[in-house]
Amino acid sequence: MGLILNQPINTLITDLAGRIFEEDFEWDKPLHLGGPVPGSLIVLHTLESLGDLEIIPGVFVTLEASSVQQIIRQRPEPSLVIANYSGWGPGQLEGEFNWDSWITLPATSDRVFWTGEKDLWKVVVGEVNAIKLSEFLGLKTRPADPRLN
Repeated sequence: MGLILNQPINTLITDLAGRIFEEDFEWDKPLHLGGPVPGSLIVLHTLESLGDLEIIPGVFVTLEASSVQQIIRQRPEPSLVIANYSGWGPGQLEGEFNWDSWITLPATSDRVFWTGEKDLWKVVVGEVNAIKLSEFLGLKTRPADPRLN
């Protein structure tokens, strides 16, 4: 299972009130689209007490409906509320990694809850390119911002 992190849609969490949960609530937070596979709401957050699983240090995922509802009532930040997810058949994802169809970096809470002005995708691709270039050139260290070198 995977989640797209940078796909907010034109729906606010407030728009879900009365449709998914039988109560009114207001939270002017955009709903994100996590992928093409239909599924229940998923929340990524930092509330350990309501987390079903810690996916990386300090970041928890909640899938269980009553806990999702509690989180929405509390409106914690940082958080992402996500509809749907991305999924693969047996061996499909491993095959895609073997074909170098993916670029990867270690997950961090800063990337999960990205609030920067630049597009997250561009930032991550830039980081991967800098790492690959450093490896290709055999550099042992690289400046945080190579443009300043």
